[in-house]
Amino acid sequence: MIKNIFNIPPVGQPGMDPTTDIVAPGGFAAILARAGVGKTALLVQIAINSMLWGKNVLHISTADPVDKVDLWYREMFQRLNQEHAALEINRNRDQLLRHRFIMTFETESFSIAKLKKRVDELISQNIFIPAVIIIDDFSFDAVSEEELADIKSFVEHNRLAFWFTIRTHRDEPTGQTKIPTRLTPMARWFDLILRLEPDNDRIYVRQVSIDENGGANTDILFLDPSTLLIRQMAE
Repeated sequence: MIKNIFNIPPVGQPGMDPTTDIVAPGGFAAILARAGVGKTALLVQIAINSMLWGKNVLHISTADPVDKVDLWYREMFQRLNQEHAALEINRNRDQLLRHRFIMTFETESFSIAKLKKRVDELISQNIFIPAVIIIDDFSFDAVSEEELADIKSFVEHNRLAFWFTIRTHRDEPTGQTKIPTRLTPMARWFDLILRLEPDNDRIYVRQVSIDENGGANTDILFLDPSTLLIRQMAE
């Protein structure tokens, strides 16, 4: 469950604990938000939590170079270290980074076929075998149902948890659950959809109903705007 996003393992005892999975192997998840709201910050914290549990994370960016993606991680390591000092995240940073591989594509040249080929190469050549794949700033506008079915089959076959961040726009039409209308046909492919919505001193993380009949969005977490760190609703 997403509330257990920082169900952190004992210090020095990382391990593959299936109870920590936010999305089960073979599952799709998405984070929706406007530019600059906190999609990447949330995504990186999800990745770091997986790394703390000893899971390999493949981070794919279609917008930023490797050094800029790496900077996100280093900044989040520092902020999380202040929140969870006992973990000594900064001291163990190099060890944690062994569980992360960054891959970048130019937006114009990115395709599902190229993605599958590159991931296949990493796995077949035993270069890096991911348990979690995240794609930051993914555009569904030109993706067909056939391509989604193809990547879903690939994810299920390799037992991967797959995360997307998707940029939304302030004035675009939305449905009952505030998913942009253009993305509604894609919603059925996802096991979890989160929407970030800033409001006063919080950026709410809202779990979106994927039911065909719609339904209310559920507030489950929020980001602190000053640090972009995850907070529980009780705080």
